[in-house]
Amino acid sequence: MAGAADASSVILNILAFVGASAFLLFHADARRRSPLDTRLTGVFTLLMALVAVRAVRVMFDLFALRRVEEALAAALPLAALVLAEGLMRRHAPGWMKRAMLAGAIVFAVIALVRPAAFDVVFVIALGGFVAGGLTATAILLVLRDRRTLAPAENAAISALGIGLVLALPFVASDFLHAAGLSPLRAGGLALLMVVYAATRLVSTGADGRAVLADLALATFGAGAAFFTFVSIMGRPDPVTGLAFLSVILGLVLVILIVQGLRERDAALGRQSLLAALAEAPSGPLDAFIDRMLDSAALESAALLEGPRLADYDGAALRASLGAQPVASLADARARGPAGEPLVVLLEAHEGTHAVLVSETPLRVLVVNMPGLGAGPDVTLQLKLLRKLAVAADAGP
Repeated sequence: MAGAADASSVILNILAFVGASAFLLFHADARRRSPLDTRLTGVFTLLMALVAVRAVRVMFDLFALRRVEEALAAALPLAALVLAEGLMRRHAPGWMKRAMLAGAIVFAVIALVRPAAFDVVFVIALGGFVAGGLTATAILLVLRDRRTLAPAENAAISALGIGLVLALPFVASDFLHAAGLSPLRAGGLALLMVVYAATRLVSTGADGRAVLADLALATFGAGAAFFTFVSIMGRPDPVTGLAFLSVILGLVLVILIVQGLRERDAALGRQSLLAALAEAPSGPLDAFIDRMLDSAALESAALLEGPRLADYDGAALRASLGAQPVASLADARARGPAGEPLVVLLEAHEGTHAVLVSETPLRVLVVNMPGLGAGPDVTLQLKLLRKLAVAADAGP
């Protein structure tokens, strides 16, 4: 039983490290960062350091790292309070900040220098301080004046607040285990829940109810997978069963985090194209096209004209694009022989879409946007691009 419990703790910490790393890598681009993102980055960096130290300690049985782990854990309430201030755009009460700062320093020092005889007493006290500090931060968020904040800000507080509240029991499990009061250490799940809440927030602007519903569905899915496993492999003992279930839930959360970040990345790509369309000059055409090619979404695009189209049948291309001025590679293939000239052009330039910029002279914009796929919203934006290009070509 102890072996399964220790293994699940290590795996959960590794999964938490992976999930938090994915979030931080996504936000490494300065264009995606806001002051709140900077605070989130700081909090997640602290949590990643904590779970990394904990995973190494358990994996290699390095008891000396326990003191470093406890010193890092002492900073959790203060980090959560700093994040809460960023969410509310308000300073927390001065006494609250001073208490958490003093507690972080005192508990970190004691963690590093205390005698071994006080291990259990200290772990219980540290657990109480961390749980109390996080609970106080959650209460501060709940009691905020919602009228002074925008709906989006209230949704952000709600989403991260729900993640924090749901994570508290799993944070406590690590301290309870160290005191011999819990069979499992599931602190990795706590970090994954908070990271998922943050991911859901930055991806879709979801509020706390949406995050709660998602986590409930994730738990249901993990439970269904666990019972399927049990029906095939047999019923394990309770501790081993809980260890397996927690690992499955951790895997589900990592998948959801990565998927949410990918969806957000695609959304940012589409937004960059819309921003370029909004900022592009209304004429002349060359200036309009130059601005579009400078956008991140079209960095792999190419404008083909003159000699670059010499190897292709211009009349056939005009006919193919005349029937469908904005077409994806899939669209061109679906048209059969009528779309064949366009298929040859797109395949030769590894393009996903073609846009007829002008018929005389023939100018074709070949776009490569595999990250955005071939969904209807991409085609719609490229149709808008063509419309504006035609207007720019026509002049005032």
